[in-house]
Amino acid sequence: MTIQGRKALLVLGAAALLIIGGVFGGLLVSKFFAPAFPPADLPIPQLLADTHLLLDKGQLAEAEKNYRAVLGRDPGNAEAITHLGNIASQRGDLEAALRHYDEALRYDPSYIHALWDKGLALRDKGDDVAAIQAGEAFVRLVPADSKDAVTVKKWITEAQARVKAAQTVGGSR
Repeated sequence: MTIQGRKALLVLGAAALLIIGGVFGGLLVSKFFAPAFPPADLPIPQLLADTHLLLDKGQLAEAEKNYRAVLGRDPGNAEAITHLGNIASQRGDLEAALRHYDEALRYDPSYIHALWDKGLALRDKGDDVAAIQAGEAFVRLVPADSKDAVTVKKWITEAQARVKAAQTVGGSR
């Protein structure tokens, strides 16, 4: 084989290796950065626990996808619906969050997590009257001396004071 033939073979070999490396490298990189899909056979309680960790880490898109996967298998899962509300709230969409909390409470009126989060969202929205109602519903469902009950009772008292102050200011005009 001539020197030119060897050079051509070397160039062709290098080009082939570059193409093969690019294809396999691209596949590996896309696999590494692709979002992980929840295993279809993972029990719902485990999927919820794993997804809550994603939510805690601020991985909202991945958590939302997993909560929707739970709802695909269990459409009335109050925990998944409530956490979709939390995702909406973290994104600044209190109206969507409140819709999720209300939906969760339609499926399970005694789901205290939804009541807690609904009360917070209403407080953040400035709707003290509705926040008081959500807080009172929460307090009826938990032990009266629990830390959560004490916290919510404090929030209720603060909201009642704001309502009273607004009525005083509004009534004096």
